[in-house]
Amino acid sequence: MGHRMFLVAGSVLLAFRAGGVCAQQPPEYAFFALPSLGGSDSAGYGINEHGHVVGGAFLPENVFHATLWIETEPIDLSTLGGTDSQAFAVNDNDWVTGWSNPLGGTGFNSRGFLWRDGQMEDIGSLGGDWVEANEISNNGQVVGWSELIPGVRDRRAFCWTNGAMIDLGDFEGNGSEARDINEDGLIVGQAWSAAYHGWRAVTWYNGEMSDLGTLRAGDVGQAFASGLNNAGYVVGSSDVDFYSERRFAFIWFRGRMYDLGKPPGTVGTLGYAINRHGHVVGRATREGMRNVGFIWAPARGIRKLDDLLPAKCRWRTEFAWDINDAGQISGTGYFVDHPGTSTAFLMSPVYPTLELSTPTPGTAGVANTITVTGVTPGARVVFLYSRHGGGTRIPGCDLQQNALQLDQPTVIGTAVADANGVASITRPVPLVARGQTILFQAVVQNECAISQLVVWEFE
Repeated sequence: MGHRMFLVAGSVLLAFRAGGVCAQQPPEYAFFALPSLGGSDSAGYGINEHGHVVGGAFLPENVFHATLWIETEPIDLSTLGGTDSQAFAVNDNDWVTGWSNPLGGTGFNSRGFLWRDGQMEDIGSLGGDWVEANEISNNGQVVGWSELIPGVRDRRAFCWTNGAMIDLGDFEGNGSEARDINEDGLIVGQAWSAAYHGWRAVTWYNGEMSDLGTLRAGDVGQAFASGLNNAGYVVGSSDVDFYSERRFAFIWFRGRMYDLGKPPGTVGTLGYAINRHGHVVGRATREGMRNVGFIWAPARGIRKLDDLLPAKCRWRTEFAWDINDAGQISGTGYFVDHPGTSTAFLMSPVYPTLELSTPTPGTAGVANTITVTGVTPGARVVFLYSRHGGGTRIPGCDLQQNALQLDQPTVIGTAVADANGVASITRPVPLVARGQTILFQAVVQNECAISQLVVWEFE
């Protein structure tokens, strides 16, 4: 298949549909750092179509538990009796899969679990002690990998359905892993190939395993498949040349693999997930620096998620693990003042429909006026400000409807829009604000309508 650039794939590009309401300029997202279970670190992995995120978080006792965040609030999913657990995926029924230590177990004999209706159950194994459940479909099929013999680290991909675990096979008994499954039962992952001396991205369907090739000329080298959508588009990462260990994210469809490239300042990319609009998320690697999450879209190409955060946001992304059809992204990032810690996050698209002015006259020490237009006549507008960008839920509004891009905002005041849909508020700005950059936003709460984010440095 070789190293093919996506620009020439006109037929594939036509198959993608752009998501969202309209084209927007950054910032495009509200950023929510998801709370832990009382400990220091957390990690976000899967997300479902309701925007519920799963991953894991530390408790104060310094143990790590699988966690489900609903509307950004954490739920401890506990364990199979041991100390630690981790969740990787959640379906639209809020059924969760991952791994957990059993009673007395360690990280090398963890068990795959299915959590549903408040209970965690062991899904069994293919004979060994070490099992990981990586993904779950809406009909309850779970895929992952399992040891075949206790204590022997050979692993085999499986599909679990209604209590039965099926061995998916591999190349000549050399090992395999299943990473994702769609609603048609198409499964993706990787299998070790002795012929290529490495891992190969593969699909399983109706008992047949297929090698997807690589981005290298002659289809040599390694490739890994991590996710797919219901249309059969597969994403992952592949070797791109012989002389380095660089890998680039790819999309594979109907026998062809396409290179998604890399954002400026990075040396490689790993693709993790794709939604029905063809939007891909993953991580980009940077020499001597921490990783950064990325998003790729057919109309815009590849971009760092950090470049799409609200202005003056104090958080950074490192891994973008999953994306739903609403464009919400789950992953793991860190606080810029504490780069040694990790935090699960949710990035949610925002849809400004109101137009907010900059402060007038824009000078500290005097009264300033800000005005919003495009409001429903008679609607009450709340004006807010903050020193930092981030994310704040609008009371009574689902995050998929809209969210504020302010971190811990303060209410300036309210005003009712006139017959022309215009509302204004005037307040004194203290002299100490001179030289400071302040963020402003307006919201009509009962309509879940927001303005764009206004960033202003007072003179």
